[in-house]
Amino acid sequence: MRPDFLSGIRFTDLTWAGAGPFGTKVFSDFGAEVLKIESMSRPDPVRRGGPFKDGIAGTNRSGYFASRNTGKHSVALDLKSPEGRAIALRLIAQSDVVSNNFGPGAMERLGLTYDEVRAVKPDIIYLSMPMYGEDGPLSTLLGVGMTIAAVTGMMWMTGYGGQEKPLGPGTHYPDHAANPYHAAFAVLAALRHRRHTGRGMKIDLSQVESTANFVGTSILEASMRDAEPEHPGNRSRRDAPHNIFRCAGDDAWCAVAVESDAEWLALAAAIGRQDLAGRPDLRSAGGRLAAMAELEAAVGAWTAGRGAVEAASALQMAGVPAARVASARDLVEEDQQLAARDYWQQLDHPEVGPSLFTSPPFRIDGERLELCRPPLFGEHTEAVLTNLLGMRREEIADLAEKKILA
Repeated sequence: MRPDFLSGIRFTDLTWAGAGPFGTKVFSDFGAEVLKIESMSRPDPVRRGGPFKDGIAGTNRSGYFASRNTGKHSVALDLKSPEGRAIALRLIAQSDVVSNNFGPGAMERLGLTYDEVRAVKPDIIYLSMPMYGEDGPLSTLLGVGMTIAAVTGMMWMTGYGGQEKPLGPGTHYPDHAANPYHAAFAVLAALRHRRHTGRGMKIDLSQVESTANFVGTSILEASMRDAEPEHPGNRSRRDAPHNIFRCAGDDAWCAVAVESDAEWLALAAAIGRQDLAGRPDLRSAGGRLAAMAELEAAVGAWTAGRGAVEAASALQMAGVPAARVASARDLVEEDQQLAARDYWQQLDHPEVGPSLFTSPPFRIDGERLELCRPPLFGEHTEAVLTNLLGMRREEIADLAEKKILA
């Protein structure tokens, strides 16, 4: 099903890289017209970052770009030129939202500040997503997902106990969880506000403030204890054993998460350790935490002789929360739950051919949301300028020759 919930809503989308495009993808997937403004003089960096189909690099071959830009229209436009800026303002004048996640000062240099944009579209919704927001003592600092993870404490929180070097969550939680969805929610609220009042809105979303939502309880704990909380890695501070355990095979692991007395007894029985089940000191979570190393050794000895799928299945059947630590290939080729839910969609891409994409993890009236493929660079430039702005082919050809549309 191709929904039309947001049909009639148009974005002039200047976002690039991770969080910004992932946020506007929410709208393109739900039927909004998202005009992704791009330029080869300063391309979206993820177009040139892997993974590439068949390992062959190319502007239109990045899986990273493809997964974050489904359903969008690509318009090649050099915003640094006076002609390019003028065209951008004409597009904005016929849009509902203009979005960017540039660093401080970028929109000023392009002549596309909120006041300049509002002059051509008084009720525009203006989404800005800089690292620290547009004002304040830190607003001039630049950063990306890993930087945001570091300054908010997420990098530190994902380390292992006893290790000083933090590991970090990659860019997934800053760029593909809190920030894009907070931005999307704010834009939806602004659209609703405009529908009731006729007034537009400027949204200044600091990605650091948005990401800080993930670390609120740790900040509270640190302030109450006047000490840094421990980072337990894959362990739990509430019960044990709770970790990942090596299984038979190459880099094979099983996650086990005991969180109650009943689950502990089920685990002890499943691994054939009734001696542990009968010990009085292990009948409470506190006692099991005190004996964590001993319990982990017992579970690890049992999993070591079994494959990850076998181990996880046996524990699940016994009522113990457990799962194989799956790779991306495992999820695509072997995960029966995802397959049964039609989670993977195959879209035919004109340059890389049939490719798999992830569906939104929900259904609307019982039906899957059908995605549209990501755009080739500049694929929709002529159509947008002709149909939306009424420009003549000769005019477009002249702009292309001057590298304004490149």
